[in-house]
Amino acid sequence: MEEMERRFILSKVALGEVPPDMVIANANLFNSLTGEFVGRQSVWIKNNRIAYAGPDHDPLKGDGTTVIDARGMTVLPGLIEGHTHTASNRYGFEEFVRYVIPTGVTTVITETIELATVAGRDGIEYLVKGLEGQPVRFYYTIAPLCGLTPSEEINAPANEELLPLLKNPQCLGIGEIYWGNIFLEGQQGERVRELASIALEMGKLVEGHTAGASGRKLQAYTDFGVSSCHEPITDEEVLERLRLGYWVMIREGSIRKELPGVAGIFKKKIDFRRLILSTDGVDPEGFLEEGYLDASLRSALKLGVPPQLAYQMVTINVADHFGLDHLIGSLSPGKMADLLIIPSPQDFSPCLVMCDGKIIFRDGKSLAEPKKVFFPDHMFHTVTIPEAIFSSIKGGALAEPAVALAKAGKVRAMELVSRLVTKESMIDLEKPEESKDVIMILALDRVGNRGAFMGLLKGFGLERGAYGTTMSWDSPDMIVVGCDTQSMETVIGRLKEIGGGGVYAIEEEIVAEFPAPLCGVASLKPMEIVGEEVKKLEASLRKNGVKWEKPALTVDTLASPAIPHLRITHKGYVRLKDRKVLPVEA
Repeated sequence: MEEMERRFILSKVALGEVPPDMVIANANLFNSLTGEFVGRQSVWIKNNRIAYAGPDHDPLKGDGTTVIDARGMTVLPGLIEGHTHTASNRYGFEEFVRYVIPTGVTTVITETIELATVAGRDGIEYLVKGLEGQPVRFYYTIAPLCGLTPSEEINAPANEELLPLLKNPQCLGIGEIYWGNIFLEGQQGERVRELASIALEMGKLVEGHTAGASGRKLQAYTDFGVSSCHEPITDEEVLERLRLGYWVMIREGSIRKELPGVAGIFKKKIDFRRLILSTDGVDPEGFLEEGYLDASLRSALKLGVPPQLAYQMVTINVADHFGLDHLIGSLSPGKMADLLIIPSPQDFSPCLVMCDGKIIFRDGKSLAEPKKVFFPDHMFHTVTIPEAIFSSIKGGALAEPAVALAKAGKVRAMELVSRLVTKESMIDLEKPEESKDVIMILALDRVGNRGAFMGLLKGFGLERGAYGTTMSWDSPDMIVVGCDTQSMETVIGRLKEIGGGGVYAIEEEIVAEFPAPLCGVASLKPMEIVGEEVKKLEASLRKNGVKWEKPALTVDTLASPAIPHLRITHKGYVRLKDRKVLPVEA
């Protein structure tokens, strides 16, 4: 149906001359544009669009008109998830869709980093194809694929190869660019600077990642046209970014829960229309036990955020930021019929969810199924460790430097200061108080046959065996941490056999594992099975000394430039402040 004809019919419905397809009557309607809850309102829907949203009237009804009495209930616009990762939380894309449907989220803007880090352009293209025709609406941002060094960006497509994906109307811009990478000299920095410029010239957005940036560095980063950030962890950081024109996404998901730390912002007398609530991704345990953006929203309400502000942060504010407010984000004439019904503004428990005029969830039951998503065979065979490298590991050659240095004295180690943040430490392994809780860490290139690096890790807490992962953030490296080389060999061999994921072994025994064969980062099993496998794996690590919450996530992040301060690659340690590649030798 052509747009002019569509809108003409909508106007006839509003005038009472054409019957609507659906009427939601007697509702307490949330107007996201004004922040009001307005009683005794109706919504009339025709051809998947809202034709009328206002005071109750008795509309013209046809034989096909469905009437829903929402007396005593509140109607909201469909929730919009402004920043998430649908491929980095261990479950498959279809399971993500299946579990999002009951939450009230009707539009998702997803990053495309994880599969692309391993499979390049294919990793983006096949994910984008999977977004089409789903029961909820999807948009995407193109992954800039920012690595620690150029070696981790081996699969990053040339910018011109990304133009067809960037031109797609479902593409809203470039995904989170780590602020440190945009300032790098040489081709590594030039590539992302050019990519950001191309997006801006096309009228697309550039999404940000400003963790650790402030003052002049933050302002210099903002000069590149960056529009948003989901990294502030204090109300002062939120305010600093709001004052610079950022759309600030308060993160409340599985990686971090920032609402308590930034709660002071809600007491300030400022304009909140550039505040957004997002998850940045939710792991299987979180999805199964708490929920998704609905859980974030309930946390905000429990914290005392006024309902009208909380609901604006997940509807119109997100739509405004991404330039989608002409389609979604409010219950107003001409907009897409995305809405949900809840008991009251204080009780966010969706009773009905509608996307694009179709009811997809009602009275505790999903009424829609995810569309099947196809990925080619080569994306299930990405752990390709050459026999020569594997033989050297089995022979203990890679462990020899660490063993020798242990006898020699001072060495350089990564030391955990939180479950995600590390620092560079010089330790004397001959001194018991310094060498306590020091284990080996191996970074092994699993896609390009470019070698491996053995270093030392302090503060992880593992007392027996070894744990390895291919789910490393922003890196095609396999990361293995271990107390002995035999256990590390077992882990590497098993990860190769199962096509990637996470494995914990003690000597030759596999204690727990999580197979993730899709690019070595995701499973295609049902969410419940994925959740149980991850839970068993992490429980095994904690039982054997690891003190951190979500210990598998800790190891996943050790190769990422997104988190300070010392990281690791198959070439050595990398110090983020100067990107210098460092050896074990002090």
